[in-house]
Amino acid sequence: MKVRNKLDWKQYEFITKYIYETLGQGYNINIEGYGNDCKIMGYSGVPHQVDVLTSETDQTGTFRTAIECKYWDRKVNKDIVMKLLAIINDTDIQRGIIVSKSGYTPDAQQFAKHHNILIVQLREAGKEYPEQQRELHLFDLGINIGITRRRPIVTNIVAKDIENKSITLHKEDQYYIFLKHANGKITNLFDEIMVFNRYLQEQEPSVSVTKEYSHNQCLLYFPASVHQIKSITYTGFLTVQATKERKEFSIVDRVWLLMEKIFEQQTFVVSESGIIVDTTGKV
Repeated sequence: MKVRNKLDWKQYEFITKYIYETLGQGYNINIEGYGNDCKIMGYSGVPHQVDVLTSETDQTGTFRTAIECKYWDRKVNKDIVMKLLAIINDTDIQRGIIVSKSGYTPDAQQFAKHHNILIVQLREAGKEYPEQQRELHLFDLGINIGITRRRPIVTNIVAKDIENKSITLHKEDQYYIFLKHANGKITNLFDEIMVFNRYLQEQEPSVSVTKEYSHNQCLLYFPASVHQIKSITYTGFLTVQATKERKEFSIVDRVWLLMEKIFEQQTFVVSESGIIVDTTGKV
């Protein structure tokens, strides 16, 4: 269920149906219908429209319940309760429930209680609802993560010039040393080191490896000098480290609606994703 836009009376009926359908799953309660097309014929021969109609079957038979939804900005008065009672008396409906956004007048509450009609207030969790309680904790999730880190380490870099002299290159200068290849392509030392790193990734861990790369007719540029070289030799090894980490997540959802059963003094909260939790005594 995801009806998070500004509510109207149609969405209010749908949400009411969803709540009673969800809460009734463990009690063999079925939704027979809801909305404008939900009608039941009275003994009088007059059809009656019911917002939500449920049925419950047990060892003694099937019981029907009519639920009326009032998405009003004013309190439900006694006349609405009397109207629902008249529908119950004219049909094979045994029970009635009224769901109101704005509550009930005192005479409506007294009349409903006398005739065993349940009354419920279902409203959005507004600003008066405590901010610290607006997140509904669902469950904690723990995940064990196994991580293997493969890290190539370069320990030595030596270039050979055309006179076969060795030129030591330092890794910390990899962004300032450039190579101009015979085909005119220019790379920096970092690019060349990355080629050797990929080679190390394929080697046995902790074993020192040396590899020479040919660079005939290549110019090696330092910030203050230029050398013509014929090769660069790299030495390094691969490190492998296996670690285990545990990540803990707290799964929460935002409280959207509050549902209070007036006579039973029972309270539910409905989250934005449709989770319904009985919070009686906690809210």
